[in-house]
Amino acid sequence: MKHHACIAIGINQYQLLQPLSYAQEDAEALSAFLVEEAGFAADRCLLMTDASPSLWGHPTYPNRENILNLTQRLCNEQVQQGDLLWCFFSGYGVSYEGKDYLMPIDGNPGDIPGTGIPVELLLNTLKNSPTETVLVLADMNRSQSMKAGETIGVQTAELARDLEIPTLLSCRPNQVSRETSALRQGFFTTALLEGLRSGQCSTIKGLDRFLSDRLPQLCDHHLRPKQEPLMLVHPPGKAHLVILPDTSEAVAAVAGRNGNMTVAAEADGFDRPSRAGVTAQVELPPAVRAAEEQPVLAVTASELNSTVPAAGGNDRPNPPKPEDSDNGASDKSFLQQLILWSGATALVLLLGVFLTNRSIFVAGDGGNTPSVAENPQNRPAEKPTENLIPGGGGAVPGALPGGGGTAPNQLAPVPVDVSAQPGSQPKPPSSTEVWAEAKTFIRNGSASSFNRAVAKARSIPPTDPLYPQAQQDIERWSLTILDIANGRAARGDFQGAIGAARLMPDANKQVFNQSKEAIAQWQQLAKQQQANEALLGAARKEIKRGVASSYSQAIQKASTIGPNQPLYPQAQQSIGEWSETIMKIAQLRASQGRLKDAVAAASLVPAGTKSYDPAQKAIAGWNTRLQGQKKN
Repeated sequence: MKHHACIAIGINQYQLLQPLSYAQEDAEALSAFLVEEAGFAADRCLLMTDASPSLWGHPTYPNRENILNLTQRLCNEQVQQGDLLWCFFSGYGVSYEGKDYLMPIDGNPGDIPGTGIPVELLLNTLKNSPTETVLVLADMNRSQSMKAGETIGVQTAELARDLEIPTLLSCRPNQVSRETSALRQGFFTTALLEGLRSGQCSTIKGLDRFLSDRLPQLCDHHLRPKQEPLMLVHPPGKAHLVILPDTSEAVAAVAGRNGNMTVAAEADGFDRPSRAGVTAQVELPPAVRAAEEQPVLAVTASELNSTVPAAGGNDRPNPPKPEDSDNGASDKSFLQQLILWSGATALVLLLGVFLTNRSIFVAGDGGNTPSVAENPQNRPAEKPTENLIPGGGGAVPGALPGGGGTAPNQLAPVPVDVSAQPGSQPKPPSSTEVWAEAKTFIRNGSASSFNRAVAKARSIPPTDPLYPQAQQDIERWSLTILDIANGRAARGDFQGAIGAARLMPDANKQVFNQSKEAIAQWQQLAKQQQANEALLGAARKEIKRGVASSYSQAIQKASTIGPNQPLYPQAQQSIGEWSETIMKIAQLRASQGRLKDAVAAASLVPAGTKSYDPAQKAIAGWNTRLQGQKKN
């Protein structure tokens, strides 16, 4: 019995970065699936989150030291030959000087090489484990400290290919991995768990197929930019490796009883458990693999309905009819044509008579001229119009009731749609129309549009059949408003977040209360942000070009902005730039022979910055030169 293992890391409450909402939930959900549904050994599943329990007598708090030590220990002590080893990470990822880093909970954006976890180091640790069946899943969120245009995942893709470790990235390097309140998870993890539970993802190839379709669908459904997974497999034959243990064990049992294996083609193109176990152990023939790669053409019902067959192009020819049947049909057709032609001729004649005597039918007296009593002003009666509908003013003699005609054959009154008459009440829209109109509001994806959609959908009464569906949409749209607000807050746009959250309807009390609590928090952060903006502005005003002490004073002011405060990344970036400038001033003074001034300037470079270590080395060298000068 193999004891498969996994590493699941999910970090929400970063110490020096903006918190995430559902990274911890992603790791917990995947770990629970692997243990409870996929049969992984619980004591070999390392879960590392903000609140995960200890394992093997060691805390699992996801700081850099714990992640590196526990990962190394699991790979060396808990994994055996032939085991499956999964490694899942959900949190911030950063690219720095061409290298990818996973940020632990204590990762510092001001010192990425010193506090981040190099992806290269993690993949090499997994590569050196006793098993060769390793799957890496990386859901790396972009940090706010990353500059616009920077990508994450390029080096990871190169390493995965070079080390031959199948690796699945939650999005492509030029895209952004997202999470949403509507799902209470990240989009990637939601699609991943759906696929694992569907039975279509027992192999790497099946997982890639499912996620490539499902993940963009989820993003589109929740009105978010497209997110496409990136599967990296080298050599290509590893695409057929089994990644779920029950499948491989079942196939092994069948192979032991029968002594042979059979590869069967599936109708739907997905890798089934029986086939997946086989492809993990034997190489498929080229013909079978080529057949698997052929796309399946599907025609929708609407396409079938819109297809018009060409003349003579029917798939099934009409059978020949007996000769007698043809003759009878011809006679019947002749009589029908004769009746139609006769009717058409009669209509043409009647129309000609009417047009010829139009003045008689329309303008004639016909006994319809009003009397003096009906025309009290003794005005000439107006000519009736050409309308032949009651109330239209016109009359055909003896044709309409009350028209004064004496023709024996009177026509029945023409029915009139009362709702179309002036002054009548318009017919209220149906619930289907209301629901459809509500959904049109959300096309631009703004918080106000979702607010309007909720208000419209709430007009559907509880007795209506569409009410349950409308309530589901109301809840989903409300969560989307909160998600939009959270996204703005994550970018530091607290005023925009407050504006979006204030559009939250009270349809869902729980979500409504969450938005109120968030507004109160963001109001405090907005005030803090304004104060920190003023502080950074004052720090910049301290700077005098070429004066190292002025840069030091600016650094001291910017350093008062704490890690959990708004604009902390911007303050750290400014501190790093000002420290480099101080170091350049010191080097300039040293080149001019002013070694004491150079030492004094370099001593102002603060610890924890990239320029600190070079400054300390330079100070040591300059002091040595000064001592030599004194001796001479």
